[in-house]
Amino acid sequence: MATPLRVLVVNDDPGMRDGVALSLKRSGLAVDLAREGAEALRLAHQGGYDAVVADLHPAGMDGLELSARLKAVDPVLPVLLIGAAEEPETARLAAFEVLYRPFSADELSAAVQKAVASEGHLKAAEPSEAPLTLTQDPALGETLAMARRAADSRATILIQAENGTGKELLAQLIHGTSSRHGGPLVTLSCAALPEEALEAELFGAEKGAHPGAAPKPGALERAEGGTLVLDAVDALPPGLQGRLLRILQERAGSGRPAPMDVRLISLTSQDLLAEVKAGRFSEDLYYRLNVIPLNLPPLRERPGDLSLLAEHFAERYARENGREVPELTPSFFAALARHPWTGNLRELENVIQRCVVLNQGHRLTQQDLHWLMPTEAFEGLPQDSPAAAPLAAGARQAPGVSPRPDGSPVPGAVLADPRKPLVGLPLGTPVTLPLGLSLPELERFWLLSTLSALRGNRTHCATQLDIALRTVRNKINEYKADGFAIPPSQRGGE
Repeated sequence: MATPLRVLVVNDDPGMRDGVALSLKRSGLAVDLAREGAEALRLAHQGGYDAVVADLHPAGMDGLELSARLKAVDPVLPVLLIGAAEEPETARLAAFEVLYRPFSADELSAAVQKAVASEGHLKAAEPSEAPLTLTQDPALGETLAMARRAADSRATILIQAENGTGKELLAQLIHGTSSRHGGPLVTLSCAALPEEALEAELFGAEKGAHPGAAPKPGALERAEGGTLVLDAVDALPPGLQGRLLRILQERAGSGRPAPMDVRLISLTSQDLLAEVKAGRFSEDLYYRLNVIPLNLPPLRERPGDLSLLAEHFAERYARENGREVPELTPSFFAALARHPWTGNLRELENVIQRCVVLNQGHRLTQQDLHWLMPTEAFEGLPQDSPAAAPLAAGARQAPGVSPRPDGSPVPGAVLADPRKPLVGLPLGTPVTLPLGLSLPELERFWLLSTLSALRGNRTHCATQLDIALRTVRNKINEYKADGFAIPPSQRGGE
């Protein structure tokens, strides 16, 4: 008897949680329940789930963050979110699918089955494109959503992005989520070979092309029924540009009467339209390749993804090297945020791998990154005490703090400067402030510190402080006008 699919249902509303669970059980699925995001992550770490069905606003964290953190645990785990029809568009980018209330039991079951079937072929091993999908960034989320929508078409795709951002990973994702995933995925770099060799590799070589030459199928023929990825397409020589254009126009291979059945994805780190205007690339070919344009934002424009990616790489390389997964402290994250990451994902992966392999303890701090940046880049970063919880920027350990009745110190208590709201501390961290502060000073400190802890989410800040969202927005505008730094929203919205 086949083992039933196992689904984790996350919802802090008992009625909705039990109703969803009952519908799934009646469909023959095994179901586990979690009330809040933290519990869901703990269960997901144990593994064994085929899908997660979560409310968009479970207790502890919203569904967008939960979806991203579940992907950090299991990059191929499909997450379905349940929300109201008026939920923001960003919800669609965070999950495999969003189910809008009301929906039927059949619609719920069909959505879960579709998600599992779509992602199932990736379950054999961790997909190489996993780091690309770990994101809370709206721009990258929109790119991924567009890529999935275009995956099953025959339209050509042009991916333009800086080196190291994951262009090949995105091409693999498109191939892997399309109906062509059972066919070949052939990648050819247009910059790696001289023109004559590149022509033979791309279009094939006939017998007798040169003394002793045997017939050789080209990449176009080898990719039949699948996907051909042309890397560094901007380096394609003019003569070969014309030949590729003719093939795309005719949709037939050299001398073959039947149309090609090949999806073509082109990659470039150059502005290809600028190359056209400079006369170095065929305008006609550019428009043939650029039916579906996809752009990957560089890592420096996705600061909210740094922690997700660093945790993913740390866990991956700790596992590969037989090490304990290290704790990544606030000072480590703060130092990462100051690096420009010109090498993007590839550079971050290299840095985290080096840190994990060379680290002698069980935590990564700013000290593990002193080889990466000049000394001045570390000025003002928090110092992590080995005997206490990691501290945030603008805070220091409160010496002799004894707020408990028995005189024992509160673990992780920090003495804060009210002029510098805390950055990087989780909600609930004990904080000590000096006596004699005015009410406006206290109000500003707590609002901006809470906003930082909630990653800039204005709505959650209003809920946490039990004040109106309009009040939060008005105060933010007031503090901004007074010259105070406002924590940016890392989810692209409120």
